[in-house]
Amino acid sequence: MTNEEFFKKENPIGWLFERFPELNAGQVAKAMGVNETLFRNYINGSKRPSADRIVNIENFIQKLGKELSETHLL
Repeated sequence: MTNEEFFKKENPIGWLFERFPELNAGQVAKAMGVNETLFRNYINGSKRPSADRIVNIENFIQKLGKELSETHLL
């Protein structure tokens, strides 16, 4: 297992925000209705989200990605 695979397994939320620094953790937390401090604790690994919370975050990010991919500026 590579270091990245280990990091992704041990801290998937931290991995996500490291992999995509364009994501604003505070804005994602706010949009999801999650306390920003708690969300940052998930990212830095000081708190572990439940499996349900991980699924909620993943679903939100996927929905955001879908909306972005369907956006047309012209």
